Amino acid sequence: MPLDRELNLEAPFKDICHESVLSIIRTASVLSNAGDQLFRQFDLTEAQFNVLFSLKYNPHHVTQTDLGKRLVVTRASITSVLDKLESKGLVERRDVPNNRRSYHVVLTAKGFALVDEVEPLYRENIYKAMEGLGEKDCRQLIRLLETIRTQVGAIQETLSGARSS
Repeated sequence: MPLDRELNLEAPFKDICHESVLSIIRTASVLSNAGDQLFRQFDLTEAQFNVLFSLKYNPHHVTQTDLGKRLVVTRASITSVLDKLESKGLVERRDVPNNRRSYHVVLTAKGFALVDEVEPLYRENIYKAMEGLGEKDCRQLIRLLETIRTQVGAIQETLSGARSS
């Protein structure tokens, strides 16, 4: 369905760039909502699943700080997410030798089991959402989104440089 109809706009978009950006945002929101619905069945949030998933595929000495950077969340947010996961018995924080202010985060057996249960359903939903797009389409989409992120990053650098002048 065209975005203007989906958003119940009375007139079509007149600016294709604006429509494109809104379409990206709307799609991200729809995907996030679908993910939330799936994760809720397992008493997880999207952020919690992302931490578990990241730990499964990066099992060696991942610190709380590393997770925060990988998942692009604030220090307070990652602390809160890890507190919840730890209270559910899904992760453990272990002291880093010779560093009293840092912790390694590891999946527990229960955490591994949960990721192994949720991941196939998550992937199944991704494949359904991307149905009809071939590998070439997906690679092109990735390149286009990378271009946008790079350009937005350059805009942000320019803006932050202008503010500090």
